[in-house]
Amino acid sequence: MYGISLTDAVSPRFWRDNFRYAVIILAIFGAIITPDGSGVTMWFVAGPMLALYVAGMLIVERRATKTNT
Repeated sequence: MYGISLTDAVSPRFWRDNFRYAVIILAIFGAIITPDGSGVTMWFVAGPMLALYVAGMLIVERRATKTNT
């Protein structure tokens, strides 16, 4: 996320605007790779990936505000 935003190929606003799609995609990915049918283990997989997405989004936005000021 940081590298793509650093090259200005994607604006920092893109990551926030498409957060809902990231949640859906990561939940589906978590459901596919977990071996059982429990929703709990799906979220144990998807949760850390969502946390990394949010952290990356905040870092990219912070970088954008520092370069604009």
